[in-house]
Amino acid sequence: MDENETMVTFDAEKQAKFMEESKERMSKICSQISLLEKVASKRSVDYTEENIEKMFSYLEGQLSACKDKFMEHFSEQDKSKKFDFDF
Repeated sequence: MDENETMVTFDAEKQAKFMEESKERMSKICSQISLLEKVASKRSVDYTEENIEKMFSYLEGQLSACKDKFMEHFSEQDKSKKFDFDF
């Protein structure tokens, strides 16, 4: 194993629970995005480019914050493996 590679161990039960819960939530999110997309083709609504930019900028920010939260898991693992002794 290369010194830059990190070894990650998984708890099979926790991994299965993650897969189950995230699959269910992803399905709900994708369903809601599909419903939002339908608004774009409705003749009864009108919107500006600014409205769309603001809406998607917000969504992208929320998605980025969510990803960052997940990625914290890996940086916490890296910190716990390092031993830094100092007097």
